Amino acid sequence: MKSWLAKEQTLFSQHITAGNLPHAILISGVKGSGKEDLANWLIQVIQCKNVIQGAILQPCRQCKHCNLLLKKNYPDHSTIIPEKNLLGVDSVRKVSTFFEKTAQIGHIKTVLIPEADKMTVAAANALLKTLEEPTNNSIIVLLSDEHDTLLPTIISRCRLFEIRPPSGELLAQHINVNNKNHSAFINLSHLPELSSDELANEYLLFEQTFLNFLTHKEGVTAVIKMVANSPHGLRWLEKVVTNAMRGLCGWESSIQVENKSTLLNNNILWHIYNQIVATISQSKELSQANNQFMIEKLIIDIDNSLSNVNIGSKH
Repeated sequence: MKSWLAKEQTLFSQHITAGNLPHAILISGVKGSGKEDLANWLIQVIQCKNVIQGAILQPCRQCKHCNLLLKKNYPDHSTIIPEKNLLGVDSVRKVSTFFEKTAQIGHIKTVLIPEADKMTVAAANALLKTLEEPTNNSIIVLLSDEHDTLLPTIISRCRLFEIRPPSGELLAQHINVNNKNHSAFINLSHLPELSSDELANEYLLFEQTFLNFLTHKEGVTAVIKMVANSPHGLRWLEKVVTNAMRGLCGWESSIQVENKSTLLNNNILWHIYNQIVATISQSKELSQANNQFMIEKLIIDIDNSLSNVNIGSKH
């Protein structure tokens, strides 16, 4: 269990001990923050027959309930998984049906929805009915990378727990990252390339290719292909531009851009940054969006922004 989850574990343990655990729980946090670990621990504690007492409760992992949960055969728990990157209304309706039945071997029924932000509108409305009229002895746990993408009515009917991991030097200490591989600005979203040498090298190539495009307006096709083919593409675009802006300001950064030779400045980089962020937001809100089209449009828009800078510099 990640060390920064101790606060949430302690709070959940207090609720369980006092018998006032909310029937609907929403755990929000970026990928890698540990929300899945926290949710699984919580469900194990709820369902365990011989909970180990302490400031942070622990499942015994030896009783029949624990063993069935670990084998994913526990009849009083259900995990709802999206199909084809979407969580449809039929899947969510199963939650209501599941809760209507009496617990078979335990005293409470639990449901986990690991990717709640992938619910369709119809699915969210179906879930809302379940949240508005909870059955006795039922707990539902929703996980979301960004809870503000959920319907406000869903959020208002859940007890929200936001996981906020440490960043910078403190995060580096938690994940044992070597000093030469990070800066004071690292956060949990950088964990993939911080923990994998192969991915770190892939990022360096990505950074070099995109910087060449920014400074010389070369390789637009290569950039489009590179971003589209990487699951980290949009995030890495944001990371490169952010580091470039920090470098221009004289802050600690892995990127140093020669302002005079490239005609780049923080104004144009800030404009490009906002273009990238807008596309990232769109990709999250429109789960069925054509990512290839969005990426092509983004890179072309950035290319046009750079062209405008070069035209303006000639006058």
